[in-house]
Amino acid sequence: MSERIKIRALGSEAQGIGSLFSGKPVFVDGLLVGEEAEIEVISEKSHIATGKAIERFCDSPDRTNPVCPHYEACGGCSCMHMNYEAQAKFKENKVREVLSRIGRFDSDAIDKVFNPIVAAERIYGYRNHIQYSIGGMDVGFRARDSHEIIEIDKCCLEYECFRLIREIIRDTLHDFPTDLFSTLIVRGSEKTSEYLVELVVETSQPHELVIRDTKRFGEVNRLVERISESLANKGGQLMGIVLQICSDQKSKRYRTGKRVVINGVDYYHEKLLNRTFRIKAGAFFQVNTEQAEMLYSIVKNYVGDAKVIYDLFCGTGSIGLCAVSESQKLFGIEVSPEAVASAKINAELSGVKNASFVVKQAERFDFDSAKIDKADTVIVDPPRKGLDVALVSKLLKMTPDRIVYVSCDPATLARDLKMLTDKYEIKAVTPVDLFPNSEHVETVCLLSKLNVDEHIYVDLEMSELDITSAEKKAWNN
Repeated sequence: MSERIKIRALGSEAQGIGSLFSGKPVFVDGLLVGEEAEIEVISEKSHIATGKAIERFCDSPDRTNPVCPHYEACGGCSCMHMNYEAQAKFKENKVREVLSRIGRFDSDAIDKVFNPIVAAERIYGYRNHIQYSIGGMDVGFRARDSHEIIEIDKCCLEYECFRLIREIIRDTLHDFPTDLFSTLIVRGSEKTSEYLVELVVETSQPHELVIRDTKRFGEVNRLVERISESLANKGGQLMGIVLQICSDQKSKRYRTGKRVVINGVDYYHEKLLNRTFRIKAGAFFQVNTEQAEMLYSIVKNYVGDAKVIYDLFCGTGSIGLCAVSESQKLFGIEVSPEAVASAKINAELSGVKNASFVVKQAERFDFDSAKIDKADTVIVDPPRKGLDVALVSKLLKMTPDRIVYVSCDPATLARDLKMLTDKYEIKAVTPVDLFPNSEHVETVCLLSKLNVDEHIYVDLEMSELDITSAEKKAWNN
């Protein structure tokens, strides 16, 4: 079934939103506001439909030609058909919309605290971490909505040294075919010129056999020497090759298999705001180094002259260590033992002596009985699902003077702010674009403790705190 539609808005994932003849909203990838197109309806539910553009009859002034030759097939850069000014405006509006719709904050109140998005100067070749799929002799990305692997000539987001490594792996597989590996992960820093390679194996075979076969593969093909020589020609250094063995469905899905160093070490170093960080294989780290510095600078500014800072979900300590000064104390909490071990190393590498880190779920940490100074500022950088209700309750009971919320999902940020403004006032909201050419956006929010005597409390039903998938995807329809 096909219909002609006109796009009236963009969804949260940058899909064009129009209406079918029946009035039902339809989401179509690759279309912009004001454009008219003939579309094929590819799925339809009771309240929503999705479509595929067959023919476009007019172009938006925001449209641009994607520079990536694999744009249509890959789908990794959902916004590359928009000029960058339009991308930044879309992301800024996205944050505003969810604060109004999900957070139910007044538009005028949002305007008073909302800062313009911190746009990126570098919109291509910015990723310090890329995961490539391997299938037989092909090394590339999964095709859009498919398990097929597209062997790429160039990814417009990868570092130049990543391309060199990817091509060596590809050429090696062409010369010596093997179905041993399923994924290639490359990480590195253009500031330190250090790079780390990780090969993933998905198998239930004994680990000893997999490690033996991987080492033999590398020795026969002189893999270490070839990658090292290629990087050296660009002033780079191979820090190590790591093997990740995923033997069950959970480890395959979350990439948490056993890691074994095949050569060198399992980390590289990065520099942010005059701090040095050791990034281990598998550790979370912002993928855009330049924009991460902008993000962390905002956090540092919002932390201000706090005396004691808690950094919840601290990971390897990057945000807290960039925010803390010599006159302040930093206390980080993180559930991952490996991340906490890295955070302690990073504090030492950066010369920060006034920081301590513990392994614990922030939601389960007993702040009342802990022998630590009370925080006057708390930094939270939760995963995409946002804050647990139990942790929100702890924060409202703890009542630090400030909360600095770093969010990777505007929808869960809006939901959590709705709860936190029971005792806090939003002072500033600043979107930061860490992901040019994609729909994703980071947001930093500063909250300040209210004068309790002057505040009016509002009761919220638990049903109001749940965000449905439709709400996250279908705003503005």
